[in-house]
Amino acid sequence: MKPAALALLAGFATALKAPPYLADYVNEPLTISRLQTQYNPGPLTQLKVTSNVVSLKRANSWSLSSVYLQALRQQHLGTGAERATNGSVDLASVEAGQVFLAPVTVGGQDFYVVVDSGSSDPWLVGEDFDCVDPTTGTTQDDSDCYFGTTYSNTDTTTYSVISPAQNFNISYADGESLTGIMAHESFTMGGITCPHQEFGFVNYAAWYGDGYSSGLIGFAYRTLTSAYLGSNPHADQPGGQQLYNPLFVNMFTNQGVPPVFSLAIDRDPDTGGILALGGLPDVPHSAVFASTPIIPVGVNTSSGSLVYEFYTIVIDGFAYSADLNAQFNPYNNVNPLKTSLTQNGTQAIVDSGTSLLYAAPAVAEAVAGLFNPPGSFDEDNQVWSVPCTAIAPTFGVGVGGKVFYVNALDLMLQASATECISGVQSNGGGSGLTILGDVWMKNVVSVFDIGAEQMRFAARQYYGSENFPVQVST
Repeated sequence: MKPAALALLAGFATALKAPPYLADYVNEPLTISRLQTQYNPGPLTQLKVTSNVVSLKRANSWSLSSVYLQALRQQHLGTGAERATNGSVDLASVEAGQVFLAPVTVGGQDFYVVVDSGSSDPWLVGEDFDCVDPTTGTTQDDSDCYFGTTYSNTDTTTYSVISPAQNFNISYADGESLTGIMAHESFTMGGITCPHQEFGFVNYAAWYGDGYSSGLIGFAYRTLTSAYLGSNPHADQPGGQQLYNPLFVNMFTNQGVPPVFSLAIDRDPDTGGILALGGLPDVPHSAVFASTPIIPVGVNTSSGSLVYEFYTIVIDGFAYSADLNAQFNPYNNVNPLKTSLTQNGTQAIVDSGTSLLYAAPAVAEAVAGLFNPPGSFDEDNQVWSVPCTAIAPTFGVGVGGKVFYVNALDLMLQASATECISGVQSNGGGSGLTILGDVWMKNVVSVFDIGAEQMRFAARQYYGSENFPVQVST
């Protein structure tokens, strides 16, 4: 890349106030394992458009779930390009993902919280919390944690402590950690109220904030909740884990909400998208849904002290061609009239907190080579670079016997006025993780059918330009 492009990338890193986790965590021994769920799969949930929706807001910060993914990728990739910009929107495109924020009302107080599919706890920071530096552990000014509005347990009549002998204690892979007490409070999100929701009331935070969010709501399974026995959350060995229902589990267990939530990530740089609770968002999409089982995958350090869970599926493979009218065969059989998919049976993580799509090195190289004119590998930044004036190839992902194509606008991310990177990058090979990030998720409605333990996808009606209509394989 030219110096101007590199300056853009470096400047973006400074603007994000990036946490220094790369130096500390890329060499950590990490393992991947399949986790058991707590539910017996039921039939597919009947999908209906719901009015219980939340408008998501983008924050220029780090996606918590992407920290683990980045650490795993970095073991194979070595150093690489750190940041990219997409038009006027800052994206931590290569090293990490964006944070999506959602509004929530807790005890009559309004907040923005991070929406994270890689953790389970709902938590809020209290107004009298202690802020410490995640790297050194030294006490610092509260403003250095960059939280939004803090929660007051004295300005509500619905707050109650669960037990003085139970604490909240969570650590993240980038060195961030939070401790506090477990309490009950009234939570309202998307028009649904859980009047007696357990949550972590944080009074000690080592945190890299975004200046907007006051906490986080996790959408993973209850196996990852972070309540422990013991009155001292700073003890080296907290007491036994006390499982409880996360917010969305409480919604479908006790509030009659169907056990399904959906995400429609927007291409519009000024919006984040829609989170629909109990059904579908009211956005145009194909009537055809593809279904595939959820394989809950856990990523943890060798010590077992940190665990992140991801929604993982097995894809049929990748479809790509320079022919914009190419027809693909999503089934693993011979069809002389259609092109077969590659990388059949790959396990892939569905993660809105990762901006790009990461695939096997051969896939990333092939896709870059199909741009017209073709892309090239940037050795300095370890990314596939493509001319911004190039014509993008056909690219899609096969799931459940259907191919879901990526809009051409999402296959190029702008790094400067004239230079772009491919939206499909290498996962490093070997045990590198395949990740279906925003590049792909912008083109589908993603349905997390928790009751059936299935992921379901429908192609979105094209939005944003009339030049590249979305295709749906039948």
